[in-house]
Amino acid sequence: MDTEHQSVPSVSRGRPRSTKVHRSILEATLALLAEVGVERLSIEMVAKRAGVGKSSIYRRWSSKEALIVDALEQIKPQLNTSIQGDLHEVLFELARNFIQQMNTPLGKQMLSMLISTLSGNSQISESFWEKHSLPKTKEISSVIENYREKEQLRNDIHIDLVSDLLIGFIMYQLLFKPPSSDLETDLKEGIKVILDGISQSE
Repeated sequence: MDTEHQSVPSVSRGRPRSTKVHRSILEATLALLAEVGVERLSIEMVAKRAGVGKSSIYRRWSSKEALIVDALEQIKPQLNTSIQGDLHEVLFELARNFIQQMNTPLGKQMLSMLISTLSGNSQISESFWEKHSLPKTKEISSVIENYREKEQLRNDIHIDLVSDLLIGFIMYQLLFKPPSSDLETDLKEGIKVILDGISQSE
């Protein structure tokens, strides 16, 4: 009886510690990426910042690159692909939700760091694309594909490329336009331009 009572709390205490360690490692990695960049960052630095041993990191990630890829995933906003309406309304709401999540000084800083990290390391860029960016592109492409007949979209369009154009347009509006810009109006107009280009001519 005593053994059973002692084993239960030991398990319940261990799980929160593991989750906390995992989160602290990812947070330390992001902080160090912002401070020293991808080339100077090391597992030793992350372990020291997170207050853990290097073995705690290597039990979860096989390399520095794998750790960075997972840390960068924490930056990405969530996509709500369950929005209803016509295609313009749906894409506008997707874009607006993205802007609302990231249009803060910290959000913009994180996106800038994401771009800087991916552009500076081809191995991380390739892995991040396959593991994270491409699935998000496919989510948007699936939304567009569902409207192909209803919205009379052209049969020859490359839907993944359309999704890339939309994502690039949103990122440009968020990172390069001044705060005084009317982002919602620009988003509506930009999405209209994209949809006009992929619709069948009447």
